[in-house]
This record gives sequence, C-alpha cells and structure tokens, in this order.
Amino acid sequence: MTYNVHRCVGFGGRDSIDDITSVCAEAKPDVIAMQELDAPETDDGEGVHHARDLAARLGMTLLFCRTFRRGVGYYGHALLSRFPLELVKVTTFPSSIPAAEPRGAIWARAKLDGDRTLAVFSTHLGLSRRERSHQSQELLGDGWLGSPDLTSPFVLCGDLNAVPSANTHRRLSMRLRDAQRVLGARPKATFPAMLPVLRIDHVFVSEDVRVKRAEVPWNARSRRASDHLPLIVDLEI
Repeated sequence: MTYNVHRCVGFGGRDSIDDITSVCAEAKPDVIAMQELDAPETDDGEGVHHARDLAARLGMTLLFCRTFRRGVGYYGHALLSRFPLELVKVTTFPSSIPAAEPRGAIWARAKLDGDRTLAVFSTHLGLSRRERSHQSQELLGDGWLGSPDLTSPFVLCGDLNAVPSANTHRRLSMRLRDAQRVLGARPKATFPAMLPVLRIDHVFVSEDVRVKRAEVPWNARSRRASDHLPLIVDLEI
C-alpha cells in the first residue's frame, strides 16, 4: 500500500488518524509506504508522532525518513511493515530550488518468510518538474535502483507527484514496471480523494514480481481521511 495521509488531517480539517487506521486495517497490507507525517524531535519527545502511532495501532514495524523540521518536530514519510525491516539507506535529496520543500527516500529490506527478502523503496517526490527530474535520476543512479547491491525482487512506491505522461514516470518505467499498467485494466486515480482524476501515487515492481490485483478504495471513510486515496497492490513474490 502507498498512502499520502496529509498529516492525518482529513476533510474539514479534522484529525483523521482513526479513519486512516481503519482504512489501513481493512486493507491488511504487509507493507505501507506512507507520506506526510509529523514526528517529535526524539522518539520519546512530546507532540504527535503519526508514524509511530499508526505503526503501533496496526501492529507493524516502522522506519521514518525526516525530510525537514516543522515547529518543534519533524515532517517526513515512513515505511510500515508486518515483516522485520532492515534499513539499507535513507536520504534527503539535494534541491536546486531554495524554497522547495525537502524530499527524501528510504531503501529497506523486508525479511519475508524463510530466507527471502524484498527490497522496498519509498519516496515522496517534489511538486516541480525540475525537482522531480533530479530526484528520479538520483533514484535510478548507482546509489539506489542502479546499485550493484540491489537484488531482485524489489518494489518502488510512493507519492511521485507525477502523472503517467510525465517525464518522471516515463523515466522510471524504463527500469521498472508500473503495477497498475501490468494488469491491463484501466488504472485508477488517487487524487484528489473526493473526486480522483490524477494518478500520482504509484507502485513500481521489478520483472520477477507478479502483480495480481490493484485497488483504490473510494468510500466515505477513504474520501474524508486524507486528500489522497490509498493505492493497494497485491503482489506475488
């Protein structure tokens, strides 16, 4: 599952952590790439810690990527998993646009049943085309998807802020497969939640991953929980 939770602020500015928990619990995902989360400066610090609270509610392990300081805490995105997670790398992308919101990425290994592992990349790319161009090129470079240390199977997921016709999507599609397109059915949009018309939240997979199903739940709870809908993809490893 990839899900931009909008700082757990739902429709009408209401706290939506209960709705987000319910949306995730109903989907029963093994791995969630979750974007737009607040966290205190330290794990035991005061203030909201959306990622930690959601992971605890869902019974999942957690990795958090801080992208910038907000008030007395941090803001970023996270990986939640039912499997043990081994952090390989986390980064904040350099930006050529001074006023742009910092963005980042997480590379982790989910330890599946037996000795199998799944490499998972989670990211949240920038709003401007120039930002996304630099960020996607870095993701495809030697330090990330082009790394000699990367072995299949692997998955890239997150809010890319890029529709399928964008250069960022086309660039990633040359290395990975868009999970929704693999199925052959018409892909489903995820933004805005009330009336989704843009497909900017994505899951990409390596060649050896079988895509079985993709779903974008559109109901009263998912529409009010965030400004994005979650994308849920069933994969066979």
